[in-house]
Amino acid sequence: MADEFKGNSAPLSAADYEAAAKKIGCSVAAIRAVSQVESAGGGFLADGRPKILFERHIFHKLTKGNYTAAHSDISWPKRGGYVGGAGEYPRLRQAIALDRKAALQSASWGRFQIMGFNYASSGYADVEAFVKAMVDGEAGQLDAFVGFIRKNRLDDELIRLDWAGFARGYNGPDYAANDYHNKMRRAYESFMAGGARTANPTPVLKLGDNGQPVLHLQQLLGLPMDGDFGPATKAKVVAFQKGKGLYADGIVGAQTWLALQAPSSAPSAAASPSVDAALSRQPLRFGDKGEDVAFLQKLLKLPADGAFGSMTAQAVMDFQKSKALKADGVVGAATWAALLP
Repeated sequence: MADEFKGNSAPLSAADYEAAAKKIGCSVAAIRAVSQVESAGGGFLADGRPKILFERHIFHKLTKGNYTAAHSDISWPKRGGYVGGAGEYPRLRQAIALDRKAALQSASWGRFQIMGFNYASSGYADVEAFVKAMVDGEAGQLDAFVGFIRKNRLDDELIRLDWAGFARGYNGPDYAANDYHNKMRRAYESFMAGGARTANPTPVLKLGDNGQPVLHLQQLLGLPMDGDFGPATKAKVVAFQKGKGLYADGIVGAQTWLALQAPSSAPSAAASPSVDAALSRQPLRFGDKGEDVAFLQKLLKLPADGAFGSMTAQAVMDFQKSKALKADGVVGAATWAALLP
């Protein structure tokens, strides 16, 4: 008989993380940090079942203590009794035999360890649909995470990297007892040191700013990309804001970013998934480091060390020449669109 909990254990792709980060408005590194702390960065056991943790105190609460006297190992007023790993499934199955709905709601599931009783706030009609998504693959686990974050308004905390505030909402009022906030902060710092995407892919920009976010802004405005927010860039921003009916102060905030990244706003955007994906990516150039660079290197079939050095620059220029693009070694929207499937 097939195991109802065995599913597709294929890991998430870089593109999956990018799409989720864009929906939330946070960094890829922030999402990876939560995943690392909750499940050591993987949603499935080696046998193809989602990672779970059965919470006996939740089962006790949901079943009003009806099974506590006879089944104290899986129903008890206080948390505990964990076995870990595959050993959690016998506990779950024992509870299912008593009350299936309560049992499924009493376990945390997958890469982001979302409790079953949070099925509705994760975007599912019932706990059975939620569990099916957890079993079907990490993509469903990620979708549930995004839904949970947005429904519970934890996106602001994740964007600001307010780990204490995030852990309070995600892990509950006792988060500090397990040091969740500091674990997530350290995991985030580790991913950033290893080259995850910048802390905020769409920061507030104004006259005098510089760097990769300004390159991205200039790309979306159809300006020469020098990475310097000077008078010409400000003038273009003001004109764009006026054209969109926004407050024309020349400062690029959330509303301006949203308008800029709408497909119809791009200077030469066509209605295609590759162009939309390209516009959501920041430009890359020599000297950049990080997860985006590693992703670029994979597309170019280079060793993915995450450092945009001379070898990567040459490969980019060779690719640009092969596609009749300007061979400047800068990976802007046109180059991304040609690279992405």
